Amino acid sequence: MTTLKRIIFILMSLGFSLNAAAQQTELPQATYFLEVLQISSDPLLSSTIMVADKETRKLFVFDPSKDLKYPETYEIDIGKNDGNKTRRNDKKTPEGIYALEKKLMPPEIPYELYGTMAFTTNYPNVFDKTEKKTGDGIWLHSVPDTVPLSRGSRGCVVVRNENIKKLDQQIKLNKSFLIINNKLARVDEKSHQEKKEAVLKWFQNWKDLWQVQNIDEYIHLYSDLFTAPPRFKKASWLEHKKNIKAKYTNVKIEIGSAHIFNQKNQYILRFVQTYQSDQYKDRGLKTLYLVDEKQNGELKVLREEWINLGFESN
Repeated sequence: MTTLKRIIFILMSLGFSLNAAAQQTELPQATYFLEVLQISSDPLLSSTIMVADKETRKLFVFDPSKDLKYPETYEIDIGKNDGNKTRRNDKKTPEGIYALEKKLMPPEIPYELYGTMAFTTNYPNVFDKTEKKTGDGIWLHSVPDTVPLSRGSRGCVVVRNENIKKLDQQIKLNKSFLIINNKLARVDEKSHQEKKEAVLKWFQNWKDLWQVQNIDEYIHLYSDLFTAPPRFKKASWLEHKKNIKAKYTNVKIEIGSAHIFNQKNQYILRFVQTYQSDQYKDRGLKTLYLVDEKQNGELKVLREEWINLGFESN
């Protein structure tokens, strides 16, 4: 080999090595989704969370024990018609935050339509009802292996039989959520953390104002459209809180690790709450439905829901 060829060979080899090293060190940038800001670490709540991207027809599955930037991914089918579901039989897939409530299997459901399994959702949810949306029967379900994921559903999110069997091992009824968006909000880690911290700051302020019984400031965190069971509206909720303030003293409120989910201007916070005063105490599962009504980051409580858990005996 001539001296010139030897030099060229060495340079090519060195260049190849440098390129290979560069490829090994250039890791893909972490991607986070604003739809899942935090998965609760509380054993009573911890569950798999799923996010469906209608634009890319992908389902991202988040394991609570793993980093949020490493979801599993599955192909999906969606409604025959584009857009956000607003009425019955429009064949559109809704966009929102939905709990998975019930598991269905053949012969309860026809195999030729739903494959081996289906999970019902709570569509229309609190936000949907406020917006007067209609319809029902929005499920996460499978299809027979011979059916393509391109025929379009009546509004459901659809996966392959083999994949719904995998999801079945992870889903916890009434704990797992399916969040659906037209186009997922993908951000870097810094932006994701900033968004989460902003919601956590609001959450802490809500708790602090309630605990010190600053009812005048506390009620400003509530939407004019607020409701709570059994028949509370914003005005009656204010009177209710004033009556409690007059009755109880030394209020202490503890809030556990919360689910924090976001879909456009809608948020859900779900957590275990303990309330104690000089005369009363309770412990339960609370869900706050929040809206950014002016889309300026000013969150308001649209609805509160509560399930009494009681205190564990010692």
